[in-house]
Amino acid sequence: AVAAALAEHGPFDGLLGFSQGAALAAMVCALRARGDPRFPVAFAVLVAAFASRAPAHGHFYREPIALPTLHVVGDTDAVIAAPLSRELAQCFVEPVVLTHPGGHFIPAAAAQKKAYLEFLERFCPGQGQ
Repeated sequence: AVAAALAEHGPFDGLLGFSQGAALAAMVCALRARGDPRFPVAFAVLVAAFASRAPAHGHFYREPIALPTLHVVGDTDAVIAAPLSRELAQCFVEPVVLTHPGGHFIPAAAAQKKAYLEFLERFCPGQGQ
């Protein structure tokens, strides 16, 4: 379904996933890093992400995932505990990890906006604001 949505509504430069959506987006990143042509994205922003514990999904995390990612982790997230998000980040090659003092939401304070822009600037240089 994800591949069909990307094909129908794309092209997209990157993925943004939150919570369960971020868990799915991480698996899409693994497929993309392996060269799967259904997912032509260059990066992902994963907020409150975690690795699926389903045994059938273990293969997604066996090899380091070589796709640029920004992992947004809430220090007081009571839904997806911060260690789960950090554990997933370690499955990626050179992940950028942004922590915030809040919980289970997409933070939008000035400091986080600056970090988002700095990360996205790598993929759209010169676009700035």
